Amino acid sequence: MGQYVLRRLLMLIPVLFGVSIIVFSIMQLTPGDPALLALGEFAPPEQLEALREQLGLNDPPHVQYLRWVSKAAQLDLGQSLRSRRPVTEEIASRLPATGQLALYAVTFAALIGIPAGVISATRPNSLVDNAVTVAALAGVSMPVFWQALMLMIIFSVHYNLLPSSGMVDGWKSFVLPVVTLGTSTTAGIARMTRATMLEALQQDYVRTARAKGLSERVVVYRHTLRNALIPVVTIIGLEFGGLMAGAVVTETIFAWPGIGRLVVDAIRTKDFPLVQGTILTFAVVYVFINLIVDLIYAYLDPRLRVRYN
Repeated sequence: MGQYVLRRLLMLIPVLFGVSIIVFSIMQLTPGDPALLALGEFAPPEQLEALREQLGLNDPPHVQYLRWVSKAAQLDLGQSLRSRRPVTEEIASRLPATGQLALYAVTFAALIGIPAGVISATRPNSLVDNAVTVAALAGVSMPVFWQALMLMIIFSVHYNLLPSSGMVDGWKSFVLPVVTLGTSTTAGIARMTRATMLEALQQDYVRTARAKGLSERVVVYRHTLRNALIPVVTIIGLEFGGLMAGAVVTETIFAWPGIGRLVVDAIRTKDFPLVQGTILTFAVVYVFINLIVDLIYAYLDPRLRVRYN
């Protein structure tokens, strides 16, 4: 297991290097002058030129990249043009809110999606199976912004049961954003669990367990589910990373003080250092979540450790 972990950690180096190049290149190709945005369009030309020189904007792109990536490795992502605060402080102040939202959403999705998929797989082509399939398709098909607005209108405007925005009312503030963010993930987990359970239930070890006289509950939950959960764990991990990066729409609609809303505000105000830092943070978080998923996958399936050692 130690060799497998070391190999996976070494593989992160070229991935993070490639991610940093892509993020830097995108921001270089984005139109706009950071110095002009920082000082305003009526700033004297000599002040603009002095700020460009101070920020290193007159240097060749490869020099700017090497300077930026070396500082980023030291957790120095520059200074926000809008707030004049370090980008790392801006991100650190917002990241916990997004992390909480994503964690609760993926937990909500797993607690509903896995049992729904198991029940659907153990009763194929039944009314329950068809209902789960239709609900999963509906969950995947609903646009996030439409669902968020519908939940807000019903539970906040009409019945006044839950707050419509912000973190102002304890656990109630999480309900609507978590349901909105977790619905499509619930549908994906339910469909994956159903597919893997159906495949696992056809294996020889399941027939052997039944031939030994074990109860159907023991066969399903002790023998079948563990093997069926291996690809489901992968989906859950990838979905968690996706929720961390994809909470932009949900956080904007519900005025959630997370990193998704931060990057929207940064794009709106053309705060290039903040946009660059948040995108890099999204990418790094997603890469490390994939690493954790791979390690969990290897723990559940020892064949992977043998294959890659």
